[in-house]
Amino acid sequence: MIRPFDLRDVPLAAQLENQGTPLNAELALTRKPRPLQSALASFFSLHNHGERTYVYRGAPADHAEKRAGLAQMWPRQGTNRGYLTFIAPALASEDNADEVWLLLLEHVGVEAAGIGLHHLIAEAPEDGPEVEVLRRAGFAVYLRQDILRLDSDQMHTPARSGGALRECEEADTWAIQQLYFNTAPRLAHLAEGVPQPGRSGVRGYVYYDEKGELAAYVEARRGPHGAWFNLLVHPDAEARATRIMDEALAELGAGWDKPIFCGVRRYQEWLRRPLESLGLEPFGASVLMVKHLVAHVAEPEWALAQRAALEVRAKVTTS
Repeated sequence: MIRPFDLRDVPLAAQLENQGTPLNAELALTRKPRPLQSALASFFSLHNHGERTYVYRGAPADHAEKRAGLAQMWPRQGTNRGYLTFIAPALASEDNADEVWLLLLEHVGVEAAGIGLHHLIAEAPEDGPEVEVLRRAGFAVYLRQDILRLDSDQMHTPARSGGALRECEEADTWAIQQLYFNTAPRLAHLAEGVPQPGRSGVRGYVYYDEKGELAAYVEARRGPHGAWFNLLVHPDAEARATRIMDEALAELGAGWDKPIFCGVRRYQEWLRRPLESLGLEPFGASVLMVKHLVAHVAEPEWALAQRAALEVRAKVTTS
């Protein structure tokens, strides 16, 4: 049986949170997964805060009374997307864990569709066994990214003032979205979504060129275990990419002492060279996978009903 988390599940969640798999690299590398804490926050806020948590306990009737699992999904506010953030147990931790995953993934998809979400997104290591299980659950790879890492003790402290990078404002939103549409391929739009400046826990920065056109948008997330950067740079600004990232790193301050990570989408693979020139090194690679929760309707219901009525009227007339 799978059901929403409640206080009866605290011991199980505490046990499983150290045996699971994070499905969002940005969150996992900056604040580490805390499934129990997230589950409690969502429970006491009546699901108005944090991830929604679903618990699986094998029923004695299916001889799986010892099997248990947990999955968490974050509905991104203001969008029709839900993001899987954590699932347990890990595939390598026990036999038949993939069966638990498939049950949980199916249930989360139904629940996500029930609250009006159209797409469910999960991130997994590019060469990991998680990809195949997610495929079996109806997910498809939409986007690939490389993850680069920089240790804080290897980061130089830029001595700059009056740099071109500044914190974004509401007036920058339109330019940021246009930069995204002109840079990212259409297939990527479903997996990552249009940038939303001001989203919780993230600071956005913009870089305008001499003509006053937006050349780059940078997102930075700081957490207790690390910092994460997302870069969106116009191809014409490739020569400025090193300077843009250098100024972004400076925003962390001289006292920053945690690892720094940067996600580089494969459609901007050329960014790796300027990032590596600043000391960032390959750390891993992941895929963003999407499951569509709604199907395209070729003919709306009202049209079908209207056609049926016409057919009935035609039969009556001919008789």
